[in-house]
Formats: sequence, C-alpha cells, structure tokens
Amino acid sequence: MNSKVKRERSTNCIASELELLVDLVVRHNKILENKKTDAVTANVKRKTFDILAKAFNSNSLNGFRSEKCLKSKYEHLKKGCR
Repeated sequence: MNSKVKRERSTNCIASELELLVDLVVRHNKILENKKTDAVTANVKRKTFDILAKAFNSNSLNGFRSEKCLKSKYEHLKKGCR
C-alpha cells in the first residue's frame, strides 16, 4: 500500500532558456567545473548554483526554475556534449 508521490514537473525548457543557462554557467565555469570534492568546495558550488538560479529566474520569461532543476539540466547538457 505504498502511495507513490509523483514528482512535480515544470514546463519544458525553451532554446532561449538553455542559452541563458549556458551563458550563466560560463561565467561561473571555474567554480562549477572544479574537481575537488571537499566540504568547502561543495559549499561554494552550492552557493554558486543558488546565485545562478536567482539570476536565471530574474531573466527568464517561462516560469520559475529551482536550483536543483537547473543543476540537473546543466548535467544533462554536459552529458549530451560528450
């Protein structure tokens, strides 16, 4: 009798949102692509994605995107480029 909770979906990303995300990530590339995994670096990356999400949502016209959603989309874009 498990009641599965459906995850909340947002609208699909449009091309202008993807361009905005890539542009914002390029500005913070040195921090986000850092290979270190210690606590300090992880905290800096988390704060950077928080700043990135605020900037993205202030410039986006298609609705709100969470930090988690943007990070996931960025990871998928990186995988697609490989």
